[in-house]
Amino acid sequence: MKFFNQKNEPANDGRYAVLSSIDECLEKSRENPVIVFKHSSICPISYNAKREMDAFLEETDALVYLLVVQEQRPLSQEIAERLKVKHESPQAIFLRDRKVTAVFNHGQIQADNMKSASVKS
Repeated sequence: MKFFNQKNEPANDGRYAVLSSIDECLEKSRENPVIVFKHSSICPISYNAKREMDAFLEETDALVYLLVVQEQRPLSQEIAERLKVKHESPQAIFLRDRKVTAVFNHGQIQADNMKSASVKS
């Protein structure tokens, strides 16, 4: 089975922060808005969403944590439970002051939507 990382590109090319714990992410959200981006390495919709997130990151210095659900399933589930956000993939969760300010799933993850939400966060 071929994973849907089309050109054997690494999921995290250095533009994304590595998410190791939800607590770290929540603490960072006290200083500045942060985004948790849940990405599936085998889903074509997630591949397109990541391209949109990459485009968003080219225009901003937002702190975006990348979580590849196949590699970090327990952490993905913990995020859903603690933030009370139904798990979806792909999914972009915006946080500010330890609170969810916006959630985008699947085709909603577009660079323009990310820009609008980051301004409101």
